[in-house]
Amino acid sequence: MATRQVAIDIGETAVRVAEVELKGGSDPRDGASLTAFAERAVPAGVIRNGEIEEPGAFAEVVKQTVAAAKVSAKSASVNIGHPTVVLREVDVPAQPMDQIRKSLAFHVRDSLPMAVDDALLDFYPTAEFAGEQGQMLRGMLVAAPRELVRGVISSLQGSGVHLSRVDHTAFALWRGVCKGELTQSTVAIVNVGAAITTVVVSQRGAPRLVRVLGQGGNDVSKAVRSAYKGSTVDAEQLKFQFGMNPSAPAEQRQTVDAVSHAMSPLIESIRNTLVYFASSNPGGAVERLVLTGGSAYLQGFGQALSSATRLPVMIGDPLAGVGIGKKVDLTPARGREAALATVVGLAMGAA
Repeated sequence: MATRQVAIDIGETAVRVAEVELKGGSDPRDGASLTAFAERAVPAGVIRNGEIEEPGAFAEVVKQTVAAAKVSAKSASVNIGHPTVVLREVDVPAQPMDQIRKSLAFHVRDSLPMAVDDALLDFYPTAEFAGEQGQMLRGMLVAAPRELVRGVISSLQGSGVHLSRVDHTAFALWRGVCKGELTQSTVAIVNVGAAITTVVVSQRGAPRLVRVLGQGGNDVSKAVRSAYKGSTVDAEQLKFQFGMNPSAPAEQRQTVDAVSHAMSPLIESIRNTLVYFASSNPGGAVERLVLTGGSAYLQGFGQALSSATRLPVMIGDPLAGVGIGKKVDLTPARGREAALATVVGLAMGAA
């Protein structure tokens, strides 16, 4: 039986709403269709460093975006990807999921950087195996500060949206991109957003490692504006048009140098994340990088990342294999489909 699910992707510079119809089956993503979509810009200052600073203005943007999308479902899921949310791989005794969730606090209270009473805990199972004490489940622990989640829920109250589920951005990215042949190997999804970058390592179709890095496209824009201090320039246009392209015209050397200087620490952090995973998983190193997010389209970024990691890099396409409804207008998103990875994957999650 087909079901429709709505998702709201909260970004620092944009809110995106998508409705996806899922057909069911062993992998409900098979045969999925995008039945509604819209995006709206978030005014500067409404969200800063992942925190919603102006709830009223934020709720109004969400309300306008939902109305523009013309969704049919009555409730929606929303993503959280703040760096303070802890995601790590843990092993717990195999039990029904409701019992696992009840016992999570006991298993992880000594390994969290926050008091367990101040966290909302969840567990995403990825594998079952025989341990010394019996059957075990391996999976991703999610520990989110209660106040962070409450803040997001509270900020949505004025938008007219009924919230059905809160999910981490990493899982949404994984669902939206890791399909087909990408489920047969070890890949790293690298989503460069405006304020943060999320790295998800997937091994044979299961998420194994998540890192949230506090750098993103905004840092590049600031670097370009700083390079042209005293001049009025469109930093967003310049960074995408010339980026890190070593073949850019000589008169744009200032732009290329600024972008390269801003992106170098991020590239190094991504490389270090992959090195850490390889050292923790002998014989299971990442084989390919998949770029998503708006900054995936920065000129020269993919080549620079490939050179630093010595891995092939591709642009992720969350719409691959997804049907597009007749009423869906994707014109504004054409040529930057990778930026839709989070919202599409979020809508593909379980209700």
